[in-house]
Amino acid sequence: MNADLILDNLAAFTPERLAGRRGADLIAIRDGRILYVGARAARPTLAGPHTKLVDCRGATVIPGFNDAHCHPVAFAMTTRYIDCSPLRDIAGLIDALRSRAAATGYGHWLRAANCDPARLAEQRLPTRWELDLAAPGQPVIVVEHAGQHCVLNSRALALCGIDETAESSDAGSVHRDPTTGRLNGIVSGNHAQVAAAIPPLASDEIEAGLRTADRIFLESGITSLQDTSWSNTPAHWHAMADYKRRGLVSPRVSLCAGAGSVAEFAASGMRTGSAHPDCPPGALRLGAAKIALDESTGDPNPPQDLLDAVALAAHGAGFQLAFHVPDPTLLDRSLNTLAWLDAAGLAPRLRPRFEHCPVCPPEWMDRVAASRAVVVAQPALLPLAAPALHACAPDPARPPLFPFRSFLHHGIPLAFGSDAPLVPCAPLEGLKATVTRRDAGGYCVAPEEAIPLADALRLYTWGGAYAAGEEDVTGTIAAGRRADLVLVEGAEAWATADDLARAQVVMTLIGGKIVWAR
Repeated sequence: MNADLILDNLAAFTPERLAGRRGADLIAIRDGRILYVGARAARPTLAGPHTKLVDCRGATVIPGFNDAHCHPVAFAMTTRYIDCSPLRDIAGLIDALRSRAAATGYGHWLRAANCDPARLAEQRLPTRWELDLAAPGQPVIVVEHAGQHCVLNSRALALCGIDETAESSDAGSVHRDPTTGRLNGIVSGNHAQVAAAIPPLASDEIEAGLRTADRIFLESGITSLQDTSWSNTPAHWHAMADYKRRGLVSPRVSLCAGAGSVAEFAASGMRTGSAHPDCPPGALRLGAAKIALDESTGDPNPPQDLLDAVALAAHGAGFQLAFHVPDPTLLDRSLNTLAWLDAAGLAPRLRPRFEHCPVCPPEWMDRVAASRAVVVAQPALLPLAAPALHACAPDPARPPLFPFRSFLHHGIPLAFGSDAPLVPCAPLEGLKATVTRRDAGGYCVAPEEAIPLADALRLYTWGGAYAAGEEDVTGTIAAGRRADLVLVEGAEAWATADDLARAQVVMTLIGGKIVWAR
């Protein structure tokens, strides 16, 4: 059988290669699937008159990266914002806002993102009055890098209906100048008035953002995305299908259903694994039910009985359960929920997920393993947490952050994602954080929890497929699997951090089609 495409003169990332044995140096592809993985000697029997041949020049071919936890549309929107990450002081931010204000019409919102106080000389967020200096007549919002805080200038506060009589609530806090007591423009949490007042981007801006994000995904070697937003509704599902049809989102997408929309999805006969009828096979599927009651209700400690009820409803509707687990309290309650579902004697549940799980007390490791849940972690968040830990006195009683080695030692399945736009989506950067566990200043967080680079790479490929329940069709280089592949130059052994430092993605294939090449 003739191949549509042959990748020749390569080093395939396969178990044989990792075991030190001679691995495959040719991959043949037909009808979007891998037809053959093996020796170059088979090329004459696989090549036909219409077969395209690609000389990989010794590059490593790996399974496409599967970002198991991200927010692709939000990431696309932030590409239209001013990026604060290169800025080193508030004066630079004001200058950037002034430049953007000059290029936009009067009255348009000015938006900036990725503002990290730790990177600014002032070691703080700007105030409303400083933002007023940039554009007093235009509303301005600056979003903190972790997405937990934003700063509004005076015009933006007025449009949000927030004045000096405003009070904080569980759903959102307003901050005040410690000297004068006046609102300083900093707002924390999911403040309803802010969310309601900020207009969505115009359709042409949304399209431009999606195109920019798509290019970044493909340049990074990402062939699959798992949209884990807790707010996803059927409207988001159909919007993603439209983006896919228009070529604005190239990677395959598994879109989580918000737990509050499970009934609406189920009423249309949908459940985890359902495909969108308007998209090609494998392009868009419905993922798990995202249960993030701390975010959706604004209560950081949602009661156990509510968590149980929401999980039961999603399970009964045929959904995989994805619990938002940012801290030990919610880990404990999520474990309780899974144990309660098992004790109820219900139909076998689909593979559950714990999203984030940055801290797990060592004595709970066996409990997590018994739950059969996949921990979906974001290694690129580790450098963000390192400076705060470095500033604290060492505490031997504190559980290690991001205990990857311990998870694997206890047989707990692990998958990697980015949580973009909270951090960049680049998997190579996530792998670097996994292996070195260092921040930009060189501080190392729990070095005993580092894992080998080859293992980390598998968690960013096969691990994501496993978390989505698609390990039988993608995530490994084997005959019959989807031909979602990435060529990487510079990483010959995939054994050390030095290999990773030299690595660069040079080609990305989805379904056997070259969708990006350097």
